[in-house]
Formats: sequence, structure tokens, C-alpha cells
Amino acid sequence: MNCSAFTEVENDRCPVCNTSFNASNSEVVSLLEMPNVSLRRRERITCNEEERLRQGYRIQMAYRFAPAEGGLRVILAEVPDLLELQYAPAATILLINHGWRSRRTEGFLVNMENGNIVSESHLERTSSSEQEAVSRVKLGVQDTQNLLRLRLKKAALREDQVFETTLMYALERAIEQTFQLEDSELVVEALGEKEGRALIFYEASEGGAGVLRRLVEEPEALAEVAQEALKILHFNPETGEDLAEEEHPACYECLLSFSNQPVAHLLDRYRIKDFLLELKRCRVELQYGPRSREEHYQWLVDRLDPRSELERRFLDFLYRKGYRLPDEAQKPIKDPHCRVDFFYKPNVCVFCDGSVHDEADQRERDEKIRRGLLLQGYRVIAIRYDQELEEQILKYPEVFGVWRKH
Repeated sequence: MNCSAFTEVENDRCPVCNTSFNASNSEVVSLLEMPNVSLRRRERITCNEEERLRQGYRIQMAYRFAPAEGGLRVILAEVPDLLELQYAPAATILLINHGWRSRRTEGFLVNMENGNIVSESHLERTSSSEQEAVSRVKLGVQDTQNLLRLRLKKAALREDQVFETTLMYALERAIEQTFQLEDSELVVEALGEKEGRALIFYEASEGGAGVLRRLVEEPEALAEVAQEALKILHFNPETGEDLAEEEHPACYECLLSFSNQPVAHLLDRYRIKDFLLELKRCRVELQYGPRSREEHYQWLVDRLDPRSELERRFLDFLYRKGYRLPDEAQKPIKDPHCRVDFFYKPNVCVFCDGSVHDEADQRERDEKIRRGLLLQGYRVIAIRYDQELEEQILKYPEVFGVWRKH
């Protein structure tokens, strides 16, 4: 991450949650790079420092989806009646440190000439020339990570702080347990207001762990997480029976941790039990712009080549088995000039090769076109008529997703 200081406030708004960053609330801002900042690791902490860590800094998070051709780089999905999901690979994460929660004044005193952070008491003992070099700034770090935005569909649940906070920590722990992640590899925050309120998960490990994409593209993955969450919260995942030895809203075996002490009073495992039981029985459905999965399937059927029986079989197989559907059918490409049977954004071309493609002339034309596509940065997948569909599809889980039997 880049270490930066915030010095000027610009008018801006988050395009997703519509949170305003403006001069009236002293929010974000232009970055001033500080390459001469140095850090030193502490070997141990005192009880006073532990208390300050418990109180914590006031950290604000902001994010931005990466741009893509014709919009933003984001995959949309939903759990009907429960959740909306947006997966954004390579999203920009911005963390702004406003200072200690326990202090009235925001920001940090930084000597802009040498990059040192100075205390109020030290500043009073310095010369006037040194004081002129000191500015009060907000520190921040910026990084690029995979991000998942999870929004509750029911307004009453979004406005229930106990429900939201409990669900946030329960899902975080369940995802870590399901996919065997370390605690530091996944971060979650609740951001936004009213209709824009959502839980934001992002992969903090270098290069990302790749689990958030699976929660969107694998229909059963989120249900597995819900089942694991019920186990962590001491509930029988099949019946909902409370298996805890004593009744309690939260404990250190399920929800409580040192880092969430400030919100411990908002944790209540009983509040989310029914929601998790319902989520465990649901499947995630990918969205295709304004169309549902079924509507998109019919849209693709209308665009199939009527002469190709293999195209129809391939598309029907994807639909029935719950694999990811193509974004487009019969997509024209200018260079090289061709028409792709099926297209997955951003660059995957799928050709359905019937028996006619065994002829020498056709095979030569195919090779020329597909070599040209590769040179233009496209990825090419050929589905053959004389091989099992499922065997061919299973070779490309990163394209077609992973189907899991109920």
C-alpha cells in the first residue's frame, strides 16, 4: 500500500453508496505522497498502548470499482428475496485514518519536511520555524484488491444494527473457516446509508485468495458458508437447535474477539439464526444486466444459429446444470472478422464445432481465425461434437463456474 497524507478536501461522492465527501465533514481528498516516512516495529506493548488499541483509530473505508468496456468491472448476482451481490475484481480500496477515537481533534501532526509524526507536547517545545513545517493531516493507504459487496434486500434488516453487525462477523468467520483463510486475509466493513447500505468484504492478502469470486459464481458456495456459520454459532445447521451448553448472545468461541470489543453489545447470534437457515437452502444466481438467469437464457436461445444443434445442446446443458451462461451469442468481432458462437466477458470466445469443422478447408479457416483472436488478446475455447459436454466444460471452471449437486 502507498503511504499518503490527505491535505485538501475535494467534493466527491461514492458512486455506489452515494456517501458525500466534502469540506463540511472533513472527508476525503487529494493524496500527497510521503516517500520519506519510516516505521519501526515494536517488540512489545505496554498496558497503556493496549488500552489505546482497544479504543482504536477512527478508520474510514472507501472503494471504487475498476473501469471496464462500457461500464464497471463487476459481476452481479443475487439470492432471491435475501441478498444482492456485486463482485469487483481489482477494486481500489482506500483507508483513511482520522486519528484516535478518544481525541476531539482529528488527524495527525506531521512534519512535512522529514515525514515524522509529532505529538502535541513535542510541538510546543519546538522552534517557530519547525512549527511552520508541521501540518495536521489525515493518513491513508490505498491498494487494489478483490471486493464483494453484499446488500440485504429487506430494508428492515439493513436498518437493524444488531442484525447487520452480527451477520457481518458471522459471515466473515464462516468464510475464513470454509475456505481455510487466516484472519488477516479477509476484511469486512459495513458502509453506506439507507438504500446504499451494504457489507463490504475484500481480500487483504497479496494477490487475493480468490474466494470472493467463488461466492458469486458457484451457486452452492454461499449456502455452504451459511451452514458453517450456523455451526460456529452453536446451532444445528439442519434443525436450528441451540447446541450451546448455556444460553448466551455471543462468546469468544463464536462471535467475540479482541478486535470487535467496541461492538460486542451489538452481537446476538439468535437474531440471525432464521436468516442463515433460509440462506443455507438457497442458491446464488448470476445476473446478466437487467435480465434474470431465465430471461437471459431465453434471450440467448433467440440468438442461436438455427443450423447448429450443438449450440443448443451446449446452452441447454449450461442452463440445466447451473453453470454460468454466456454473456452474448453470435457476437461479431471486427479483427479478425468473424462471428463467435458464445462470448464471456471480457475476452473468452467459445466455438461449438460440429462435424463440418472436420473438413480440411473449414479446419484451415478455423485455425486462421482463432490464431488471429489469440493475437488480439482473446481466449479461445472449442467445444467438440464428438466429446462429452460435461468433460469439456469441467476443464474450464474459471469460465463456466463449478456445479455442485444439492
